[in-house]
Amino acid sequence: MPRRAIQNGIGGVVRAQVLIKEGVVKEVTILSGPSVFHASVRAAMLQYKCTAESGEITATQEFVFKNE
Repeated sequence: MPRRAIQNGIGGVVRAQVLIKEGVVKEVTILSGPSVFHASVRAAMLQYKCTAESGEITATQEFVFKNE
């Protein structure tokens, strides 16, 4: 959780799309959500380890951030 989001009580849902080629994340596109979380989501998705023998896959994931 980014420090700025905690300090300002920001939460929300970030929707991101990832392009995976040959099992490796090649590109992350943020589709929607509070910009304070974009860098964290991008960094997390770029660390994904995928299993794929060949080809290209596009997937979408939502990340929910809550200040509790």
